[in-house]
Amino acid sequence: MGRNTPLFSSKSQPASKSQKLNNPSTQFSKPAEILDDPTLSQEERKTALDTWEQDARQLVTASNEGMPGKQEGLRAGDHPRLSEVGQAKSKIGARLKHKPSH
Repeated sequence: MGRNTPLFSSKSQPASKSQKLNNPSTQFSKPAEILDDPTLSQEERKTALDTWEQDARQLVTASNEGMPGKQEGLRAGDHPRLSEVGQAKSKIGARLKHKPSH
């Protein structure tokens, strides 16, 4: 173990389909990359984008409630990317889910 390489790196190991669908923001650097993944079907791409949308909405809600990302275990550069999710979804004929205001 004299090398300076980590024992495990999520980027060096191929992601499972389950990881791509259930936690896409850790598997793709931006929502549009989901559309280019040849291992995902059209329906799976929509599922991954739906998951990313839900996560993004939760980040926005947390931020609006005064919970900064650092306290939520996020990296400083993280942001919801909700508009990017919407753009990617529109390319496959899907839309962001309407969330009524309170």
